[in-house]
Amino acid sequence: MNDKSKDQILKDALSSSTRAISQKKELEISFGIDSLSGNSIPKISPSKKDLIVSRGKADKIALKEKYSFEKPNKITGIQELDQILFEQNDVRLDILGSLQFSGVKNNLHRIFLDSLESFAPETTHENASKALQIWLKSNILNLDLTKKEESCLEPFKKDLSALERKYIPRIKNALDEKDSYLKEIELILEELEISFDEEEMEEEESNSYQEDQDESEENDEQDEEQSEEESSSEQQETEAESSEEFDIEEGETEETEDEWLENRTKLEELLGQERESEYKVFSRDYDEVIDAEDLCSSEELRRLRTRLDQLIDPSKSVIAKLANRLQRLLLAQQNRSWEYDKDEGILDTSKLHKIITDPLTSLSFKQEKDTKFKDTVVTILVDSSGSMRGRSMTTAAISADIIGATLDRCNIKTEILGFTTKHWKGGDSRKLWVECGKPSNPGRLNDLRHIIFKPADLAWRRAKKNLGLMLREGLLKENVDGEALLWACGRLFKRPEQRQILMVISDGAPVDDSTLSTNSTSYLDNHLKQVIREIENKTDIDLVAIGIGHDVTRYYSKAVTIHRAEELGGVMLEQLTELFIDKNS
Repeated sequence: MNDKSKDQILKDALSSSTRAISQKKELEISFGIDSLSGNSIPKISPSKKDLIVSRGKADKIALKEKYSFEKPNKITGIQELDQILFEQNDVRLDILGSLQFSGVKNNLHRIFLDSLESFAPETTHENASKALQIWLKSNILNLDLTKKEESCLEPFKKDLSALERKYIPRIKNALDEKDSYLKEIELILEELEISFDEEEMEEEESNSYQEDQDESEENDEQDEEQSEEESSSEQQETEAESSEEFDIEEGETEETEDEWLENRTKLEELLGQERESEYKVFSRDYDEVIDAEDLCSSEELRRLRTRLDQLIDPSKSVIAKLANRLQRLLLAQQNRSWEYDKDEGILDTSKLHKIITDPLTSLSFKQEKDTKFKDTVVTILVDSSGSMRGRSMTTAAISADIIGATLDRCNIKTEILGFTTKHWKGGDSRKLWVECGKPSNPGRLNDLRHIIFKPADLAWRRAKKNLGLMLREGLLKENVDGEALLWACGRLFKRPEQRQILMVISDGAPVDDSTLSTNSTSYLDNHLKQVIREIENKTDIDLVAIGIGHDVTRYYSKAVTIHRAEELGGVMLEQLTELFIDKNS
C-alpha cells in the first residue's frame, strides 16, 4: 500500500466518522492547510499525534453540524461579551459531544491542549473566557488538568471554586438549552466581576502592547538604559495624549488654504483630468463620501461585527501564523542599533574602565543609527460592488481585519476604504440626464459612494466594528474603479508619512451599466488604465492589486490573481511583506 492510498484511507475514515456523528449523510469535508472553510481539516498525517489532532478537528466539525439547527446567539450589543458567549457556546457543544462519545472527549481535549500552547491573551476577557472553558470541562467531564491549564485557570481559580456548588449543577441541567446555558454563563461573569466598561477596556488594551520592545540592547549600561526607558515612556505618553485628542475630535482637522491648494494641485497633476482626459462626469452633486457607521444603526453594526468574528473563528490558527510573520518582520526592521567610538553623543559607559587604567584615554560616545524603516501608511481599498457578494466579500473583510490589526500593533497607520455606487443603473444622476434631454456621451452617469471603514488616524479599537458593514447585502452595487483610486490617492497625498502604500482588492473590471450604456463600452476601462499609469509613473505611492478570480495584471503592473477566495489573507500579507523587504533591504 503506497502513501497516497494511506492518506486517502485516513481521509475517507475521517469523513465517514464526521458524517456519522453529525447525522448528515451528505456532509462534505475538505482537506488543506490554507482553507478558510469551517468544514476543512488542515492536516492529514499517519503519525499518532497528527492523527489525533485531525480527528479532533473532524469531531468539532461534526458537533457544529449536528447542532446547526439551533438559532444564532442573541446579540447583547457588547462586542467583548458577545465574543465570550460565542466561545462558551462552542464549549457547550464540546461537552455535549464528549458526554456522548468518549473518543470525542479525548480528541477534543488534545486539540485544545495544542491550541493552548500558542495562547497569548491580550485582555482580561480573553483570560476569563479560557479559564471558564477549562473550569467547566474539568468539572463536568472530570478531566485531569495539565500544568498549562492550571496556569491559565490560576488567576480565577479561587473565585471559580467558590461558585462550583452553585453553578455546575445548573450548567449541567442547561446544556441542552442554549439560551439557558448562555444565561448561566452571563451570571458567572457577573459573579467574577468581569467588567465590560468601554473606557476600562480601552486603557487595558492600550497598555498591553510594546512593554519591552528595546530589551535586545545587551550591555552593562544600566543607568543609561533606565534613562532611555524613562525617555521612551514620556514619548509614549505624549503619543497617547495626541491619540486621545484625536479621538475626542474624531480625526477631523481643518485644512489651511495652502494645504488645500497643494493637495488639489497634486490631484490635477496626477491626471490632468479636466484638461487632457476624455473622461468626464455628468454630475457630482449626488456623490457621497460617508463613514461606515452612518450607513446603518449601531445595533446592526454590532450584529455584523459579531457575524464577522464568527466567520473568522474557524481560521484563527492560519490567521495567527500569517499575522505573526508580518509582525516579526516589521518589528525587526524598527529595532534600534548603535554606532560606537564617536566624538559626541551618549556616553558609552562600557568603555569607562579604560579611563581608570589609563587616565589619558578620551571619553567614548555612541550614537543611535538612523533606522531604514520609514514612517508608513497603508491604504486598503476594497471593491464593494455587487460582484463581490458572498464569499469574496467575506474573505476581503476577514483579510482587511487581519492586516488592520497586525499593522496597528506595529504602529503603522492603516486606512480601510470601500467604493461602490449609491444606486443601481444611474440613480439621481441619470434622472437629471433624462430631464436635460439625454445629451450624448454624458460621461460617468451614476452616483458614487465612497466609504470610510477606518481612517488612518483612528484607533483600531474604535474602528474595527465598522468592518462588519462589508457583509451587509444592500451595500454592494456597482463600481467605478478609476475615480475610487483618485479618491484614495487624494487622501494619501494629505498624509505626512514618507512611504505610502495603496492596496486594491477587486474581482475584475469597473462596471456601471448606466455609464457604459451611454458611452463607449471601454469608457471606464480606459479611465482606470490611465489613472493607474499616472499613479505608478508620477507618484511615490506603492500601488499593488489583488484580483479575486480575475487577472488584473492587464491593469496593474504589480498584481497577483487568486482563484480561491480562501487564499486572500495569505496573499495580502505576502504582498505587504515583499513591499517592506524591497524598501528596507
